Amino acid sequence: MLAARLSPSVPAAVSARRAKPRRRSSPRAPAARSRAVMPSAVDEDAVAVLFDFDGTLGDTETPAMRVAFWELAPYFPDATAASLTVAARDDYVRANAGKAFEFMVDVVEEDRAKAGLPPIEEARSSAAEKQDVLQVVDKARAESGLPPLAETRKLGKDILTLQKDETVDALATLAVPCPGVPETLAALKANGTPFSIATTSGKPRVPVSVVACKFEEYFPPSAIHSGESDFDPPRFKPDPSVYLLAAKETGALPSRCVAVEDSTSGVGSAANAKVGVIVGYVGGSHVALDAKDAHAKTLMSGVKADDGRGADIVISDFTDLLPLVEYFRSTDAKTPPEFPKETLDKLKAKYYLP
Repeated sequence: MLAARLSPSVPAAVSARRAKPRRRSSPRAPAARSRAVMPSAVDEDAVAVLFDFDGTLGDTETPAMRVAFWELAPYFPDATAASLTVAARDDYVRANAGKAFEFMVDVVEEDRAKAGLPPIEEARSSAAEKQDVLQVVDKARAESGLPPLAETRKLGKDILTLQKDETVDALATLAVPCPGVPETLAALKANGTPFSIATTSGKPRVPVSVVACKFEEYFPPSAIHSGESDFDPPRFKPDPSVYLLAAKETGALPSRCVAVEDSTSGVGSAANAKVGVIVGYVGGSHVALDAKDAHAKTLMSGVKADDGRGADIVISDFTDLLPLVEYFRSTDAKTPPEFPKETLDKLKAKYYLP
């Protein structure tokens, strides 16, 4: 049973289903190789914490997903000026948070093909967008400091490149820490716990966000590991590669690491890497208050793990990570532990157990 009440369902959302990726590498593609420099040794007794970034350390999912929504909105087959509301945007953000933009593009391309519409790039190059829709989109883009969509045509970028560049531009000013993160990082550093970032997101997006969040003292470039940028071809979660790399770079065995994640793909990546403890997190702004219970249930479901393993515990207050790490450090467990009552009693906010 769950340790907390769960909502019956996640709110319906715009184009939330998964599509078959066209541009992604195989999850187990043998040709991928890491561009990172490996350390000389791993301490078998060390306990390390490996953090996802977007929506976990940095409250970046909401601004990044809003950029993505307004880039794709003109190409939704049924988009109208009246349908592009704040509520529709927020539903889309919640439903797609944690997914790569490539997957979102694939969904829209599939919808357009079913509706008999040309591909996105053809519509972009021929300026086929509805003008009343563009007026709504451009007003929203201005709120993120972005130019009118029509002005981006002269840049000669496809929508994937445009999204990456514009997300970096937006996050340079809009990225902020998730609540409780700065004090948690300070406490981990003070007690000598090594930690690093294990993210799907590419560079320079994450390094720019690290600077905006004022995390430079905790995460130098060598502590930022990216499934997109550190592998050729890229390795996207739930592939385990970025967690295996982060554990090795941080000097610990995967089985002695604690992963902190806000998405099912991220939980699946940590599970596939056989990370010792997987902590889910539902404290980011992209998880609505009335959706936290349902999101926690999803994180524990194991839907993206090869062995069906989900998060071992889900927290809503980031600082509650500290007693969980301290307990794991005190054990020699090589498999997911069962947290004792005395540890759970130290958690300040609502938490969830499978």
